[in-house]
Amino acid sequence: MKKFILTLSIVAFSMFVAEEAAAQIKAGEGQVSIALESNNTYYTPDKKLEGYGISKPSDRERGNFGSNDYLKVDYNIGRFSAGIQLDGYLPPLYGYDIYKFSRRDSKLTAFLTKYVQWEDQNWGVRLGDIYDQFGNGLIFRTYEDRALAFNNSLAGARAYYNFNNYVNVKVLAGLPRFYDVRSKNVVWGGDLALSISDMAGWNNGMISVEGSYVGRFQDGVEDSNLKYLNIEDGILNMVSGRINFETAGFTFRSEYAAKLNNDLYDQSRNGDKGNVINVDLGYSYKRFSVSATFRRQVNMRTPIEMLPIPGGTGGGNALNYVPLLNRQHTYMLANLNPYSGSATFTGGEIGGQLDAYYSLRNSKQRMKYWNFHLNFSMFNSLDHKDWAGMSTIKGRNAWVEFNFDVERQWSKKLKTTLFYSYQRRDESMNHEDTPIAHYCDAHIFVGDVTYKFNKKHSMRIEAQYLAANDTAGDWVAGLIEYNFAPKFSFYVSDMWNCEKMVDSVSDNDNYFQLHDKDGNPMYDENFQPKFKHDLLHYYQVGATYTHKNVRAQLSYGRNRAGYVCSGGACRFQPAYTGVNLALTLTF
Repeated sequence: MKKFILTLSIVAFSMFVAEEAAAQIKAGEGQVSIALESNNTYYTPDKKLEGYGISKPSDRERGNFGSNDYLKVDYNIGRFSAGIQLDGYLPPLYGYDIYKFSRRDSKLTAFLTKYVQWEDQNWGVRLGDIYDQFGNGLIFRTYEDRALAFNNSLAGARAYYNFNNYVNVKVLAGLPRFYDVRSKNVVWGGDLALSISDMAGWNNGMISVEGSYVGRFQDGVEDSNLKYLNIEDGILNMVSGRINFETAGFTFRSEYAAKLNNDLYDQSRNGDKGNVINVDLGYSYKRFSVSATFRRQVNMRTPIEMLPIPGGTGGGNALNYVPLLNRQHTYMLANLNPYSGSATFTGGEIGGQLDAYYSLRNSKQRMKYWNFHLNFSMFNSLDHKDWAGMSTIKGRNAWVEFNFDVERQWSKKLKTTLFYSYQRRDESMNHEDTPIAHYCDAHIFVGDVTYKFNKKHSMRIEAQYLAANDTAGDWVAGLIEYNFAPKFSFYVSDMWNCEKMVDSVSDNDNYFQLHDKDGNPMYDENFQPKFKHDLLHYYQVGATYTHKNVRAQLSYGRNRAGYVCSGGACRFQPAYTGVNLALTLTF
């Protein structure tokens, strides 16, 4: 608790400093920009959850306080720029892979990234930590996602050259970040893009042909007892080719990528080669637009380090980016059981996603309009060997989702949104690779109303209902948010299962686990739960303050165990009750 009070004091002081600081800091002829982000949680006791033995994550040995912090400082003068970023996990918040797979024994973990860069009109050079990607990132992408505490920046060098927009070439090499250390596996690569439309002087559209190569040195196979996978110390070679075409509102983008030699795919423990086909189609005309994505992949997750422990690499052990393609929801119940990817355990999947938008507007009353949005996604697993390589598991449907929402702006004051989602998932595939399917169906209904009383005061109300045939039963959720523009916002929400049903016995359940808090078994001799769970409320109350370059959010509540997704990647968040404080400050 002392750490949390100290954090509150630092927040108050930082907000005072920010009020006095200018939005931009001059340093001679250059300019300095500073950004601070701090996410803190104090985990409090919860007798209700303690009765089910899940109030504390099983790996919480570092106290009742967690803090993920980021300080970024950049300096720019002309074509030269330099910067540093300090990541501090003091200690990390629970549910983040950097906590589970930290390479350091200390409770406090810090990591420093830095760079210097020169960019001319047609060329540029960067030394230090590099964030970049080739194409869609299917063979290489280094990036940061703080919602996942993910950062795989490449410490090395990058250079690029652009010739009249005809040819763009890029090369880079370095050592990738692996949680809180640097991997010893060197990565290098190059990317080449040819603009056919510019070469031909065609101004009514765009045609380009692109290609990439990435190499990664894989070390330590002899020491990690992986010789049975026929993987040897040496170089993993990956290539990709892309064709892009745009004209008259039509878009076509395609990419094929492949691993040219065997590589360890950690989830399925399969050392085979991998490949992926990705096709994006789009069309827009006035107030109508539609986009579709198709993808087939097999063994394309490329780890930075090859670790033989099943599941022991975490989401942070990734050199490339193969995101989930279903809709990323913001409503609570629609995001209750998100698609986690059939390739997570099986190594491969095939499917796609479709989005369509239409806006209906009155030319005489611009404040009144209708917005329609339709979304559909479906993915199947592929035929594959089981983890022991003894038998073949047939591919099957893993996920189907259909969404439809209508937004109506009735007047300057009133706006409503009606949302419906149907989700069908193979629950068994979400937790392990098994030949037995277990399908769960869910229907989610949401009503969202925003009313503006005047220019400064507004209220938003959400009402949600989920009807499902899975073990968690039906759910109800609600939210009330009141805004005092432009500085304050207050909200209260609740989400609870309104139907008593027996849960399966699983380490990921929200109601009980294999043992209670005293270590006593919570199942009978037939491995069945001893009792039904209560109707648990997952409540939240919070406030947000925003002024100029400062944003602070304080909240308290009970959080349900489940997946948190960002940018098509997910992490598992254990259930907890606590006080949360988030601060963002820029100047």
